[in-house]
Amino acid sequence: AAPPAAAAPSRGFSFDDFDSPRERTTEVKVTGDDEIEQFESDFPEIELPSEQPSFTSPLAAPSFGATPPFAPRPQPSAFASTPILNQQVQEEEPEVIKQWRERQAAEIKARDEASKAKREETIGKAEHAIDQFYEEYAAKKEGTIRENKEHEEEFVTGITDSLSAGTTWERICKVIELENSQSKTIARAGPGTTDLARFKEVLLRLKREGESAPGASGY
Repeated sequence: AAPPAAAAPSRGFSFDDFDSPRERTTEVKVTGDDEIEQFESDFPEIELPSEQPSFTSPLAAPSFGATPPFAPRPQPSAFASTPILNQQVQEEEPEVIKQWRERQAAEIKARDEASKAKREETIGKAEHAIDQFYEEYAAKKEGTIRENKEHEEEFVTGITDSLSAGTTWERICKVIELENSQSKTIARAGPGTTDLARFKEVLLRLKREGESAPGASGY
């Protein structure tokens, strides 16, 4: 006879009993949930864009082979001042400075005119002095020439008269201006000197003898 079947359990069996036990979730309520919800409703979360713009540092060195970046050319602004307004307006000189410049220019002009007049006066005086010098020199020269001619005529006349008057010894004594033994020549003393006193005495004696002196009538 077959063995008796095992008694069935009071509850049903299933393969699900071998699965992992189900996790029990227990909902925990934190104290202050109402305040958090109120804060989130007052300050909602800001949504950020998915792609952030990339910024390149201007000081970063460019990679090898890449074209270095250039700064964009600045465009003229509509509010920029015009070139006419940018020019520095020249300030007008004060009246005192203008008057001083005018006086300075007038003084310089007066000094220049005075210096020019003085220079012309000096030149005129110098020219007049030169002309006067040459005039006086020419007059003096003419006077000297005239006097020399008169003296020459007197000398020639005297020589002619002396040669025709008196004896030969008288004419000789007159030419050498021999009036006495002390005339014309002073006797010198000492070795190597010549005593002319005796020679003078001889000439004077021949002059005194007159026509009776030897050679008195010439040769």
